[in-house]
Amino acid sequence: MAGRSELREIISKMLYDPREDPSRYVFYVVDRGTASRLREVRGDEIERVERGFLRVYGAEIPLHRVVRVVRDGRVIWERGRRAPGDR
Repeated sequence: MAGRSELREIISKMLYDPREDPSRYVFYVVDRGTASRLREVRGDEIERVERGFLRVYGAEIPLHRVVRVVRDGRVIWERGRRAPGDR
């Protein structure tokens, strides 16, 4: 089962590996205020990760609300299961 440590690893790689381009990533976050109940957050909107939260334009999004990560149109992480392919 894919866990939070794997999610943190993906986020850290996206933010700090100079070979990565954050704009290639999309994070799907539970958002009860939308009709679809999911909100898309582009990787280049994420400022940093701290204390279990994504910092996005000054707002904090709890990591437990992230349910899927997509890079270049492919699911690379999904809560509760391992996605096919590499990170």
